[in-house]
This record gives sequence, structure tokens and C-alpha cells, in this order.
Amino acid sequence: MRKLYLSLLFMICFAACKSDKKEIQPITTDSSLKVEGLDTLSSNTEKTKPSVSISQKIFTDTITFIEYDDNGDYPLLFAKKGNQRKTFIYQKEGKINFLRDDELCIQWKADSTWISGEGEKLELREWIVKASKIKDGSVSRYRKQNRKPIKYWHATDDSYTDTFKDYLYTLIEYYLANTKNKLVLANQKADTNFSYSIEDGQKEGRSYTIIGLSSVFESQSNINAWLYLDNETRKLYEYDLAQDKLIEFK
Repeated sequence: MRKLYLSLLFMICFAACKSDKKEIQPITTDSSLKVEGLDTLSSNTEKTKPSVSISQKIFTDTITFIEYDDNGDYPLLFAKKGNQRKTFIYQKEGKINFLRDDELCIQWKADSTWISGEGEKLELREWIVKASKIKDGSVSRYRKQNRKPIKYWHATDDSYTDTFKDYLYTLIEYYLANTKNKLVLANQKADTNFSYSIEDGQKEGRSYTIIGLSSVFESQSNINAWLYLDNETRKLYEYDLAQDKLIEFK
């Protein structure tokens, strides 16, 4: 009798456990991931790509080149499309031969990219597959006019890298090629020599590289313009002395 009771008790417990077990549904992923919007994908604990297939479609577009920066985790190409600023990842061997304001034809695709920071995250980013210049910009045209070189004046404790100084030089050429400053235009027309100085400074709580652009005549220099480069956004500003304000130079 005791054995029969234990057997019945075992069968009741087994049936209860079986009825509580829930059916596990397989997790499926949508294999068609849209490119539009380039939505952020969730990051995994392990650095592996998610089990989704990303379209390898190649897009063709035209953009206006701003600058190239290969100092981060990924080499970045900054550009404009109309009034919109765009950022692409562009891995290229050798030197970039584009100058600011050049018009480019690019082929690009959307691909997954690990972004470092407080916990790596996986995002879709625009990668340039191929880029070529199709039209000279204002800096290229400025150089072809056989302008005199812009002289750099610096103190003995100059700590700026050659790469950064080259970047600033092109930025000053861009300013000279597009400025509406009457004093600068008058000195350009007179074929005056220009020089520039660099210093670090603060204005309204932001950090800037300050460029003093001067005209040089018979060993005398006169400041024509003060330019402020925001060290975070890389936006260029012209200082308006009368209003004591910075005006973005586009």
C-alpha cells in the first residue's frame, strides 16, 4: 500500500511539472534591414555582428568636400550635401588630394560599425567605397591663380603639428577665396603679401584656435581679420569687432 501511494504521488508531481513547462519559440530576425535613417543597432556583450544581413547596395551621390581626419578609430571624411553636413568613413591608402570646397562624386554603402565610448555600440554608418573629384572648388581655383604663399609667423615655442598647420593653411585659403571683407579684398587686388599667426584662446566658455590674418607691406604688417576655429566643432568664425561677436564663416 505504501508503494502504491508513493507511485501515485510521483505520477501527480510529474504531470504538474510537465503542464507548467512553456513552449520555447525560436527567435527570428528580419533579414531585410533598411538603409534609410541608419538606425542604431543594439550592442552585444561580445564583439560579434548580429545575425542580420545588411544590404550591400552601392549608392552614388555628389558631395562638397570639407576635410579629412584620420586621427580617430575610423578615418572620417566630412562633406556638405546642400545645407546638410555629412560624415563618411573613408579608408584610403595614401594621401587625400581633395581640397576644401571641391565637388566629389562618391559611391557609398551602409555597413555596421563598432563605435567606442562608454561601452561599445554597433551602428550603421555610411562608408565611401570610391571617391573622385568632378569639379574644382574655391581653394583649388585660388591656388591656380598663382597666389603668393601665405607666410606663417610663430613664436619660438610653437607646438602645433605640421598636419594641423597644413589644415589651417588650407582653411585660410578658403577664407581668402570666399571672403567679402572689404579690407582683405582690397589687399588681394593690390597683390599684397599675407601672413598669419596662431594662438589658443577662450570666448564665452568655448575653446578656439585664433588666427590673426595680416597684410604685409614694406616689413610692416596690419591685421585684416581675426578668425576663430572652434576646437570641438571645427566651425570657422570671423570676429566682428564692432559688435564684439563671432559670425560663422560658411
